[in-house]
Parts: sequence; C-alpha cells; structure tokens
Amino acid sequence: MAWLRDTTGAMTIEQVAASPAWQALPGNLNMGFTHDAIWLRVAIDRPADGPRDWLLEINNAVFAEVRLYQGSAGAGWRERRAGGDVPRSEWDWDFRVPVFRLHVDEPGPHTFWLRIRSRTSISAQVVLWQPAAFQARANTESLAYGILFGAYAAIFIFHLLFWTWTREEVNRWYAGYVACSIGQMLLNFGHLQQYTGMPGPLGDRLLALLICSSIWFGVKLCVQFLGLAALMPRLARILPALALVLAVVTSFLAVDVGYAAGVAPAQMSILVLIGILTAIGLRLWLRGHRHAGFFLLAFGIYFAGIVLRILRNLTVLPPNLLTDNCYQVGAIAHMAVMSLAITWRYNALKQENARVQAEALRVQTDYALSLESTVTSRTASLVAEIRRREAVEGELRLALEAEKRARQEQCDFVAMVSHEFRTPLSIIDTSAQRIAGSAGTPQLTRDRSGNIRQAVRRMTSLMDALLSLDPLDNALRAFALASVDPEPLLRSVAREWDGDTVVVTCSALPGTFPCDPELMRLALRNLLSNAIRHSPQDSPVHLGAVGGDNGIAISITDRGHGIPSDELPKLFQKYFRGRRAAGKPGTGLGLYLVKRVIDLHQGSIRVDSQLGHGTTFVISLPHATADPARPSAAADNLLLTSG
Repeated sequence: MAWLRDTTGAMTIEQVAASPAWQALPGNLNMGFTHDAIWLRVAIDRPADGPRDWLLEINNAVFAEVRLYQGSAGAGWRERRAGGDVPRSEWDWDFRVPVFRLHVDEPGPHTFWLRIRSRTSISAQVVLWQPAAFQARANTESLAYGILFGAYAAIFIFHLLFWTWTREEVNRWYAGYVACSIGQMLLNFGHLQQYTGMPGPLGDRLLALLICSSIWFGVKLCVQFLGLAALMPRLARILPALALVLAVVTSFLAVDVGYAAGVAPAQMSILVLIGILTAIGLRLWLRGHRHAGFFLLAFGIYFAGIVLRILRNLTVLPPNLLTDNCYQVGAIAHMAVMSLAITWRYNALKQENARVQAEALRVQTDYALSLESTVTSRTASLVAEIRRREAVEGELRLALEAEKRARQEQCDFVAMVSHEFRTPLSIIDTSAQRIAGSAGTPQLTRDRSGNIRQAVRRMTSLMDALLSLDPLDNALRAFALASVDPEPLLRSVAREWDGDTVVVTCSALPGTFPCDPELMRLALRNLLSNAIRHSPQDSPVHLGAVGGDNGIAISITDRGHGIPSDELPKLFQKYFRGRRAAGKPGTGLGLYLVKRVIDLHQGSIRVDSQLGHGTTFVISLPHATADPARPSAAADNLLLTSG
C-alpha cells in the first residue's frame, strides 16, 4: 500500500492516480486527527490459481466516508462508498466497519484506490479477506463482543443495584463510569451505528461527549475509592472540580468546534490525570493503606490500556493487534479486579461498622450504668435538698408571721405618734392665729405669731413626709375607689391654708369622679405645701381643675424661683432634693409619694418650670380607673417597689 495526503479534499481520482506524490505505507494507516482527505493505493497481485473474490476491510467504525475506486482512466472508474455519512443501503457489506467486495477476474497485478475522510482520528488496519475466513472471523467476533458487552452490562447492573441497596458512593460512580465505557465501545466498534442506523455526525458528537464525560466520572470514582475525602480533603475537592471543568470545556469544544478540538485535549487531560492519580495511589500504598494497593492493581491495568489507545490515536504508536484491543483487554481485567476490590472494600467497611457498633454498645452500656448510679445519687441529693428547703420554708413562714406582727405594731405606733403630734401642733397653730388676730396686738407680737405658724406648718409637712410612707403602703393594700365630687375635695384641701394663700379655680368638672379621696388629699397637700414653701410671701398659689372628655386635669402653679432643667427628670425620685432646697426642712419624699398616688390612679403628672417665672405641676386623671375591689397592675408594681 501507498498513501497520499489531499490537503484540499478536492482532488479527483484521475489527479490522484496520476500524482507523483505517493509514499509507501510502512505499516498500518495512522494519520492522527486531521481534516485532510487521505488516499490509499492498494496493489493486489493475483496468482494464476488464486481466488477471484475478496473482501477489503477498513477496521474503523467512525470514519465519515470511505470511497473505493476500481478501474482505470481508459476503461472508466467504478466508485463505491461506505462510512458514517453514507446510508447503510449503499454499503457493499452490512457490517460494523466499512467492507468492500473485490472481484479480480484476471491474474496479475490490480490496483484499487481508497479515499478516507474522518472527523475523528484517521487510524485503521486495512485487511484483505477471503469471504469464508471473514465470515468465520465475524462470527467469532460477534461471540466475543457479546461476552464483552454482557460482562459490562452485568457489572453495570450489579453496581447500580448494590448502590441502591447500600448507598455506597463508590458503586454509584463506578456504575456511571461503566455506562460511559459501554457507550464508547458501542460507538467505537460500530455496533450502535450498525443496528440503529445512527448518522455519522450524531455518532461522532455522542462519542465525543462520552469521552469528555469520562474525565469527570473517572476522577470521581478514583477519589471515592481512595477515600481522599478523609485522607487528603483539599485534594478531594480540587481534583473533581478540575475534572468537571475539563469535561465541560472539552465537551463544548467537541460539539461547537469539532470532534478533534474537544477530544484531543480531553485525551491529553486524561493522560495527565492518570499520572496524578497513580502517584497519589502509590503514595498512599507506601503509607500502608491497603485499599491503595487494590487501586493500583485494578486501575493500573486499565490506565495502561487507555494510555496505549490514546498514544495510538495521537500517532505515537501504530495501530496493531495490541493497540487496537488494549483498551478492551485492560477494561475487562480492570472490571474483574475492581469488582473484587469494591466487594473487599464493602466487607471491610461492614466489619469496621460492626466494630464501631459494638464499641458504641459497650460505651452505651457503661454510660447507662454510670447514669443509673448518677441518677440514684442525684435523687438522694434532691430528697435531702427538698427536706432542707421544706425546713427553710417553715422558718420563712414563721419569720413572715413575725414580720407581719411587727409591721402591724409599727403601723399602730405610727398612727399614735401622728395623732399625738398633730393635736398639740393644731393647738399651737390655733393659738398663734388668735393672738395675731386679736385687736390691739402689737405688730411685733403678730410677726412672732406668724413665725410660730410658719414653723408649725413646716413641722406638719415634715411629719407628713416622714410618717406617710407606712400609711401610704397600707392605703395601697386597701386601695378602694369612691365616687367623689371633685370640686369640694379640691376646696377642702385649699382651706387647710388661711386667707388667699391658695386660690382655687374650677371649670367644667363632672359631678362625680372615681378616686381614693384620702390618697388624693395626701398628693395635693404635698404639692401645695411645696408650692407655698417656694413662693414669695405675698404671692398666692393657684390650684386649678378642668374637666374634659379624657378626664380631669389638675394644676398647681406658683411664682417661685423655678426649677433648673437638669433637675426636672429627677424630681420624683425617692430622697431627691434640689439645690435650692439645701439648708431647708424636708426629706425628698413628698414628690415621690405624689407620683406613686397618681400612678395608682392610672394617671400621669408632668412639670413645667422656668427659672425666675415659677413652676406648674399638672396632674391628668382618667375617667375610668381600676376596679375598687382589685388593685391595678400599677398598684401591684407600687406594692413591690414599696416592699
């Protein structure tokens, strides 16, 4: 045989036959990935007693088109076609690869020309057969391929079912990888095209996608089998991600640009990844990981077959019996060893799981015994603690009863003291008032009487502040509303001061209003006392009340010095006294008591003050207050605060 490269793909058979560029073909056809048309000149010398009928086999199922020319320029040319782009009805022989019938009538030399065009690698064996020998070989081949594909199918189904049963990831990825390998062999050997009539372009794309996808499936399988997630976690993430990127990119190139544009870099990537995975397996095996030894044995044979086949496609090795069948032989040996390895790995995992379960059961049993002991000890401690707390509770109950008795005695004492103090103070105040009002009393005597009355009022206010905490607490516990006419209540409080000391103005007040009259008097008395104390001597304090839809607003206004703005937020705090109160009688409890009373009535109080212009306290009381028979939430909070 001789060969000729047609770079344009447009040469006619006459031009080819007359071309001086023919070169001898030293072995089998192996031109690699090329878009050129390759011509073969096949010379046959028939002996006088030799047979007339022969079959010419071109052993490559994925050639796009193979044309056979027979004849001469003088006698005319006969053209026949086969290949993936040619309908099967035009083939000389219905077989998985192109086969042409040759009829040689005359003894002596005869020449045939083959024109080969392919989207894949141009690599093939060209074999001349006697029909009977070819048919016998075809029958034997069919049996061998049946056994091969049957073994593949059995392994695929076994691992798929095994994965469904055990959810072992190695079996899932191995089933996917086997399915990918079956598809590649069916297309590479031409069986799928022969029995389905699949057109050549579709078959080439499908074959390219399977080859590119095998990068990802193979790497995932190897990573899972080697257990890299536990041994080399970073590499276990990087390698599958890299393989996925390579698979996607090469698949896109194969479909969009062409078969060679995707498959050639995919096969180069496979060679690199095989080297990396082999190095990883060898390293783990040297570290003492037994499963890495199975990996090297199972995948080593398979990797060798893949490497030889790729090197043949890249024209590094020639096509022959070894390079044409190394992939299949490696795959069969690989699957046999791999199935045993996966079975061993599963049994090892099963034994490890049984050991872990036994250890967990032992730990659980020990823990249960320890827990039982702890519960017994803890129960005894709890029983002792409960008894101790019952004893403490009894002591607290006795202490509470003693506290109640002491508090009652204190309340009785406070009531007695209040009565004993108020009676003489009232007599002193009345006497001083009569002396000052008597006709003919000297001015000096009236001034001293006024001083006496002022001192009495200060002492009364101080006593109210100091002695009203306990009465207020009692009142909170016995808080009961009553329907009160507000105007008489206000005027009765104002009459506690003589003359025009307190000026009362009322507007639109309702006839009745719910409040606790005693607590309200206490609050108003404290506010009026403060206002009178801080007002100029000749300036009255104004007590006003206005009714409305929302309730009653009560205001107490004086014309004193006013309150600094920084003191306003602190006025109702317990024991707080302003800077102007320094050196004057008082305890800082009056406004605190007022705020508690107003809160109890579910009302609010605010202060408006300007330095040099006086101060106004405004009390807002709603129409509806808590049920007299049940203290409000505010009262409950006040009781807790008081306590």
